[in-house]
Amino acid sequence: MLFAPKLPPPPPPTVQVIKAAKMDVPIFKEWVGTTNGYQNADILARVTGYLVRQDYVEGSFVKAGTVLFQIDPRPFEATLEQAKAQYAQAYAQAQLAEITLQRNTQLVKNNVISQQQYDTSYQSAKATIAMASAAKANVDSAQLNLQFCTLVAPFDGIVGIAQAQIGSLVGSGSNVVLTKMSQVDPIKVVFPISEQEYLQASAYINAYSALPKERRPPLFQLLLANGEVYPYKGKFDFANRQVDPNTGTIQITGLFPNPDHILRPGQYAMVKARVADFKNAIVVPQAAVTQIQGTYQLTLLNSDNTLSTRTVEVGPTYGPLWVITRGLQSGETVVVSGPQKIEPSMKVVPTAYPTPTPSSVETPRPFFTPPRH
Repeated sequence: MLFAPKLPPPPPPTVQVIKAAKMDVPIFKEWVGTTNGYQNADILARVTGYLVRQDYVEGSFVKAGTVLFQIDPRPFEATLEQAKAQYAQAYAQAQLAEITLQRNTQLVKNNVISQQQYDTSYQSAKATIAMASAAKANVDSAQLNLQFCTLVAPFDGIVGIAQAQIGSLVGSGSNVVLTKMSQVDPIKVVFPISEQEYLQASAYINAYSALPKERRPPLFQLLLANGEVYPYKGKFDFANRQVDPNTGTIQITGLFPNPDHILRPGQYAMVKARVADFKNAIVVPQAAVTQIQGTYQLTLLNSDNTLSTRTVEVGPTYGPLWVITRGLQSGETVVVSGPQKIEPSMKVVPTAYPTPTPSSVETPRPFFTPPRH
């Protein structure tokens, strides 16, 4: 064949497009935080004795009053019985002295005994009553020491590894910590903010501090070490009393619900807070933005269905959206997906790109915005 038939031109490629829109975009900041128990306690022996029992499972959750350890109570039971006997003897002597005093009071009035004999019985009664009071105090002390043989959880929380073994002598002045426990619901998250951030937020921190804790709105999100967003929002608890002169930061403490005990003291997490709003920001889907050697570009759809590229400046992201701070006007049409290569005046067939929404992004009350009383 000398002349091949001329093939028709390929159809224009299809692209997905969307119009740049205006919206208020929340601005977030992040800080590195550390979890800490709402309450923490060292479990110490308050009396000296041999450990005979451990009544909890290490790492388990226990209720307040749960028995954790038992010190051999027998020596303390014997001491208590001895103290009770001494008190009974002192009490009987005090009763006898009081009866004698009552009798001598009448006798001295009738001049049957001398004033000196009466004074002697009076002082004797006072002394025996004091001895009975001292003996009663010894009973109370012995009773307390016997109670101290049973070490119980001071609050609901998670108990740690036991630091003493059965048969160990504990409480002998060494102050050996038998174990540690922490209340973890709610749990504290402590994080530093800069002095400048504190000054910016100080009025609002004071406003939050004036509210009862149950009325404080959630402010903080928590991003865990595995990249997941913690499902519960945290409330502002308090700001530390001073700025650290070495770091120029002040510690902020947030409180997070922790009903499933997922969070444990000592974990690192990112604390995220909404600090401001970008008013009337121009946004496009993140998929529409191309980064090339430190610059950002958009592909725009012209009125004649041709494409062109434009360099823009970007701001913060918000869920699937990206704020364009310069180089784009609201209502202009940008290409979200299309051909890899764009040639000048390339014609395309535009189709609508589904409007993305930042519904997956939580927007709690801004940290730097005061709450309503």
